[in-house]
Amino acid sequence: MLHAVYLGSVGALPVALGFWAYHPVLALDYPPVYFTYSSVLVFAADGLVVAALISDLLLRLLARRRPTCPHPAVGALALLGLWAGASAGWSVEPRLSAYYGLHLLLVAGLAASLSRRPEAWPAVSAGSLVGIGVQALTGSAEVAYQSTAFLAEAGLEWPGRLNPSVPGAAVVELADGTRWLRAYGTFPHPNLLATYLVGLSAGPVSWVLRGGKWARWGLIGTALTAAGLGLSFSRAAWLGFLVGFLWVLRAPEIPARRRRHAAAAAGIGFLVAVLPFWWVVGVRVGIQGSLEARSVLERGWLVAQAAELVRAHGPAGLGAGTFALSLRDRLPPGYRAEPAHNIGILLVAELGPVGIGLGLAVVAGFAAGVGRARGADGRALTAALLGLLVVGMADHPLWTLGPGRVLGGLMLGAWVGQLGVNPGLKQREAEGSGN
Repeated sequence: MLHAVYLGSVGALPVALGFWAYHPVLALDYPPVYFTYSSVLVFAADGLVVAALISDLLLRLLARRRPTCPHPAVGALALLGLWAGASAGWSVEPRLSAYYGLHLLLVAGLAASLSRRPEAWPAVSAGSLVGIGVQALTGSAEVAYQSTAFLAEAGLEWPGRLNPSVPGAAVVELADGTRWLRAYGTFPHPNLLATYLVGLSAGPVSWVLRGGKWARWGLIGTALTAAGLGLSFSRAAWLGFLVGFLWVLRAPEIPARRRRHAAAAAGIGFLVAVLPFWWVVGVRVGIQGSLEARSVLERGWLVAQAAELVRAHGPAGLGAGTFALSLRDRLPPGYRAEPAHNIGILLVAELGPVGIGLGLAVVAGFAAGVGRARGADGRALTAALLGLLVVGMADHPLWTLGPGRVLGGLMLGAWVGQLGVNPGLKQREAEGSGN
């Protein structure tokens, strides 16, 4: 029973991460900072993480298993959570920093739990396929209708009633002033949809690489992932997905036919989605138009502000989660108080040298294990994490938003879990009969 609760919780996580139902534990008012960056919010996905951890703890107690040392990447993540919590002692907003620390420890617990239970990956991958299907199809309808109004009856807070004429809607603006709404799925922003798809892409891709009777569903899921990414028009996610896929394509232990099938599914899905809007793709790739130019300027300004804040507040940093709050008195007219679009810069600004050092330790722990992650599941999970690393260098949700942190911990834990699976078994699986 407890094992079923555990598998059900982690299997439902990918779907829950797409629906941002939340409870405001502490609503902090810091205008003009958007409330998701300044409040303590508990999301539905957090409840599933707690359920998984409780069931895992009870299972371990009943089996009388001794505690084991975590993987270096997971251990570094836990230490980062402790340091983030400690930053409440000098933070601009101590309550927010304390929440960051506690939530990072929760995410590290999820990663540690999954790392000990590789048998949970099939449930996570199945949930990933369901979540990808829901989000990709929803995003496709939004772009086709150029509106998100049809989601209103579902009672979702996000993305709200949007169309290209709504101020603040994420659009691509053409040279003639025409505005095209990007795909949101059920997220507050298209970049969040794109990050979600990059992370969960490991599920369907692993099914394709494994072959067998489920490979066709993997092909469909891979195509839907690429289509959703295409319609999000997120440049960082496009690059991240490409980097991850190149890693998959160079996997010698996976039959070449399966690798070609995965690449074909991704390529066809992306092209079918974006070719009808090829002129929009040109604007995004070429960074053309006033909106694109302003986006680049704003990101550069945020980097400059990070350097100034580091000089003003010293090496300890601002405190976890408080970068956007610290910008309120520095905003030029028309600019938004938002986090810098690079997790490394945020770690330096908020947590100082210790914070960035622990963040790099997480990355180093991942890099040290990449060569051991072989077979269909290991390769697909490595690709997804590589993609998330690229996204993290150009955007911030994996650090600044609770569901983003859970997504990162979910994929990291699943990846570590596959490191302990018999590579010889994976080799025979990959070379077996089937697709």
